[in-house]
Parts: sequence; structure tokens; C-alpha cells
Amino acid sequence: MPIDNSIAELEAVRRNENAMADLSTTFFETETFQTMRNRIFRVLEARDANLRRGQFEQKGACLIGPPGSGKSRMVKEAIRRYETAAVATGGREYGHEIVSAIVPGKAGVKETCRAVLNKLDYPTRGERTEEYLIGCLKTQLEERRIAAVHLDEVQDAGRYANDDTMQGFVKRFRNLMQESPWPVCLILTSTCEGRELINFDKTLSRRLRPIEIRPMTVDSDGLSLRESAGKLVTSAGLSHGGLFDEPAFMPLFMHAAAYRFGVAVEMVIEAIGEALAQGQDEVNLDHFAEAYFLRADCDEEMNPFISDYWRGIDTTIVLDRHKVEKKEARKRSRRK
Repeated sequence: MPIDNSIAELEAVRRNENAMADLSTTFFETETFQTMRNRIFRVLEARDANLRRGQFEQKGACLIGPPGSGKSRMVKEAIRRYETAAVATGGREYGHEIVSAIVPGKAGVKETCRAVLNKLDYPTRGERTEEYLIGCLKTQLEERRIAAVHLDEVQDAGRYANDDTMQGFVKRFRNLMQESPWPVCLILTSTCEGRELINFDKTLSRRLRPIEIRPMTVDSDGLSLRESAGKLVTSAGLSHGGLFDEPAFMPLFMHAAAYRFGVAVEMVIEAIGEALAQGQDEVNLDHFAEAYFLRADCDEEMNPFISDYWRGIDTTIVLDRHKVEKKEARKRSRRK
């Protein structure tokens, strides 16, 4: 009966998605992560040391990279490790907790303040002035003994802003790093658009310690990506039949993932999902092709796991078609 078929399909999908969700919790330490973790540790420990000496100007850290490069996940993990290590070593005199908030789309100072205050369980209602919200934020940071503020997706603050509004945003949050009696470190994560925001204000760029996630290359990242992909497949109870060891696979795989580590990990998990859904115990190239179709819904000619001309495919585009549909030219209406 149709309902029985739907129940069976739903249960199969549920098992598959649970397995994939378990895999997605796996975190891989890349070289960029290790550098960013050290950067966060350093600015936070410098803050505690400076405040004990009566010095109020602090530094911050920034990680920028394209969507899917894993920057938000990296910073979240680095923050978790810092807080855990700080507690294990007796805490810090001037606090060790870090509050993270996503900058809302088209956000200004008020919207971003509200986002951070909400994360501090201090919601603000009604129409409030910028000055009031900044004052509330400073008070809550001190009362909660917050050591740093992490603003994620900070490029949204500058995407639609003119110079005046961008200057106002930068100045407000930059000043959190120096205002007595409770300055905090500023940690930013952003797409590459955020470079403009960071360089807009020389004082901000001087205080930040930025890191940019570069595109993957086979020489620098091939081994770590191969090991990460292999670990995911093994964790799922599957094998890859030597696919990851083939010299031609890794350049193809990196291109399909737009040379972004986070996208590559997602693609491996989705290929595993295809193998599990088909009841197979080995992940093969067809599963990666299906995973790419799932992500892009493209023509076969535009699927890098199928096309012989994969180097010419822009893998950042979805719904890509081999033959561009031409709209029929409109006929001019004749006046009667």
C-alpha cells in the first residue's frame, strides 16, 4: 500500500540522515585551524596580562575566507578549546568566556548589539537608541565577565553600507577593545568581502591579527584531505576501494569542492549518504557524482565527476546547463 511504502522510505531516509549527522560532527584540524587557535589563545592571554598591568588597549583576531571554507566551525572549536583550557587552569582574573553572535543581514550597530545581547540572555524590546544599546552591551560584558566578542558573518555589516555608516559600525565595535574598565578582544569571521571592512579603518586593521583561508592545493592539502575523507568513510563502516589513492582523484575532487575544505568534507559525507542509501559497502566515483547532482542539479556535462573537461567547470554555480536556453526575441507590436 502507498502509506506502507512511504513509511518504509521515511525510515530508511531517517537512518541515513542520522548516520550523516553523526559524521558531520567530526572536526578535522587543518593547518589554518591550528594557526587561528593559537592566534585566539594569544590575544586572550595578552588581554589578561595587560589588564593586570593596567593596560587597556587590546588586540583581536580575524579569519576570512570564502563560503564553505569552514571558518565559522574553526573559530567555534577554537573558542570551545580556549574556554575549556582556561577553566582547567584555574580560570582568568579578567574572565575567559567568549560570546558569539551572527551579524544580521544589512545590520547596523543597533541590530548587532541586539544580536550580542540576546546571546547574553539580555533581550531588548522596543525602539532603543544606538547609544543606549552600546551602553547596555558594555555593562553586560563587564557584569558577565566576558573576555571577547565573536562576530560571525561580519561582511553583512558593510555589504550595503555607505562610508558614514561603515565608519560608525567599525568605530563602535573597535572601541570595545580599549574602553575602560572592561575592554574585550574582538574576534571576527567573514567572507572575503570583509576585507574591505577591515581595511576601511586603519586603527581596526592595526589591532586585528588577520588570517585568510587560501584555496586548497594538492601539494599543500592533498594528504590531509585524503586522510580526512578516509576517516569519514571508515567511520561510516564503508571502504573507498582505493579511490582516494588514485593520483587523478584528488585534483578532480578539490576542483569539485571549489578548493574549499568545508565543502569537500560535506561532499564526502553526501557521497557516503548515497552509498548507504543504495545499500553498498564501498564509496565510488558514481556516489560522488550523485552527491554533486544533489548539490548542484546540473547537466551531466557540467558535473566534474562525469565530464572529461572538468577543469573548465565553475563548481561554485548551481543549476548549470550545458546548453544555454535562449529566450525568443519579443516581436515589436505594431501601432494601429
